Amino acid sequence: MPFLGAHLSAAGGVSRAVSAAVGAGCEALQVFLRAPGRWAAPPLAQPEVARFRSAAREAGLVGRCFAHAPYLLNLASADETLRSRSVAVLVEELRRAGRLGLAGVVLHPGSAGEGNRGEAEARCRAAITEAVERAGARAAMLLVEGTAGAGGQIGRTPRELARLVERRVRHRVGTCLDTAHLWGAGYDLLGDGWERALGELSERWGREVPHLLHGNDTLVELGSRRDRHAPPGEGRLGEAFFRRLLADARCASLPVVLEIPPGDGNVIVSETLARLRSWQPRRRLP
Repeated sequence: MPFLGAHLSAAGGVSRAVSAAVGAGCEALQVFLRAPGRWAAPPLAQPEVARFRSAAREAGLVGRCFAHAPYLLNLASADETLRSRSVAVLVEELRRAGRLGLAGVVLHPGSAGEGNRGEAEARCRAAITEAVERAGARAAMLLVEGTAGAGGQIGRTPRELARLVERRVRHRVGTCLDTAHLWGAGYDLLGDGWERALGELSERWGREVPHLLHGNDTLVELGSRRDRHAPPGEGRLGEAFFRRLLADARCASLPVVLEIPPGDGNVIVSETLARLRSWQPRRRLP
């Protein structure tokens, strides 16, 4: 069965997010290592690194903890200052995640705005290569996330994501797909969209499933290029899609992270994870 978890707050220290994950019933965890709308990051002292590593090990979360890069980053921007600053922050995120032993850093590739998409992809490709190489061998893996396509976003499909990664750094870069983004990008997940997405992933990335899946329902129309999340079962994808996902043998070891408002004390996360687990197929007794 997939490993189900959520994006939770790391306020007060990233190690606290592990305790919150355990309390919410998470088997996977995603956090921000800095505020998503700020460039500056709080210091990551070695005692906190040690606390996080110890807590993740005791919770059985090693290999299934991820960070999400700040939303401010745009590696595809034609603004050289913004692009350079984005690369510098991404390098920091990859190194910090490496110190914590995280399995990857999720990145929205960026936006072409009203500019040429091919040129934006070329800028993003060069910026990803620079960031990965500057981050060094001890850095965490970079996970490029598929987008819904709003506002000139690039990387809507696994094929487009593959165009953003040069061959020489491919071993340091993986993928994150988001069910809400796939729907917004035009993949009919109630029809053949899931098989289409995984087919492209296999063709261009040589993998049956992504390194990480954001398991979000959505309130938008198919192909709208909009991105609006909802708890699984409370949007257009509904119970049927998530039952199919949970029963997909290819996803048996896949970390699936919810990106939804957690609620007071993470109660919404806890309730949603319980709902998903109630939809998992029961194992047959021998």
